[in-house]
Amino acid sequence: MDNLHAIFMAEAQELITELEKSLLILDKEPENSEAISSVFRAMHTLKGSAGMFGFESISNLTHQIEKLFDEIRSGKRRLTQSILSLTLNSLD
Repeated sequence: MDNLHAIFMAEAQELITELEKSLLILDKEPENSEAISSVFRAMHTLKGSAGMFGFESISNLTHQIEKLFDEIRSGKRRLTQSILSLTLNSLD
């Protein structure tokens, strides 16, 4: 099982790096649809992987952020500085 956890950690680190890049783009360009979609996809993937390995708190947190970015992506909500800060803080 330790090997599987190592695989999860490696994948999670790659996703977090991708998320940070997209969030920094959004800090300068809050309407950048490609970056918004990238955040959504990374959160979705992280949520699924965390759930598969039994990391329920990570899965629950990423699910909430994924829902926010789905609403942003579909135009139901605007990306605010608060959402951006919350998302960045969640990566820490």
